[in-house]
Amino acid sequence: MVSVTFDSNVWESVVDDAKRSASPCFLEIHDLILQKAIDPYFFEGIVTLETIQKQDRKKHIAKFKPTISIQIGNEEPRVSEGTPPPKLSEYLKEAIPKAIGMGFKFIRTPRIGGHGIDPSAEYAAKDIKFPLTERLDRTFDVLRFIESLGAGKGKLDKDILKNSGNGLVEKTINDTSLTDKQFAKNIAEWVDGDAIAAHYGYGIDYFCTNDKASGAGISSIFSDINLKSVCEKYGIKVVSPDELLGYIRPRV
Repeated sequence: MVSVTFDSNVWESVVDDAKRSASPCFLEIHDLILQKAIDPYFFEGIVTLETIQKQDRKKHIAKFKPTISIQIGNEEPRVSEGTPPPKLSEYLKEAIPKAIGMGFKFIRTPRIGGHGIDPSAEYAAKDIKFPLTERLDRTFDVLRFIESLGAGKGKLDKDILKNSGNGLVEKTINDTSLTDKQFAKNIAEWVDGDAIAAHYGYGIDYFCTNDKASGAGISSIFSDINLKSVCEKYGIKVVSPDELLGYIRPRV
């Protein structure tokens, strides 16, 4: 079985009945998943940062408060509830259960204080290839490299670096340089970078996207130069749906 992380522009077309029926490629991927020839994954960012409406992303970060739990000895933990997770769109409310029903599992890039899925849930990917500590080391090694290129979250960090504040929330509150639209785009780049890092951390075989070198800006992890740098350094295989099928067909 070949393991594959699917970008949103692919997994939605595989899971969605209407979109899938319009493309022989997505029909074939769908069938290969059902036949257990493909072990499918997607990134948790689709239910956290990416699902926030674009016009609300800057406001969400500016008002973000983490949930804090404190427990002393055997006492009941004292929980200070933070910002609730963003609501799913009606489309995702239908599409994600379909994907999970097909066997999709969420991969994660856990950031301190951030939103995330329950790692113990049945739909969360398990640490099969690498133990937790090694998986996290691999993930954050790639993250640091991606951000050193000015891609991923590094793009947002760079753009608000000049604003006063000691952290992302405070800097976002004080930011006067980025429009809501620009900020939202940087969040999208953040999710893309974290997805690639999580993919490598778990040791998944292929990352399948339709964004590959498709006019991406220089700050995108999917730009020609950034993608080449990351893939050559870490041996990550980023493929289009058609390329994926070309690799899998001889094995089936």
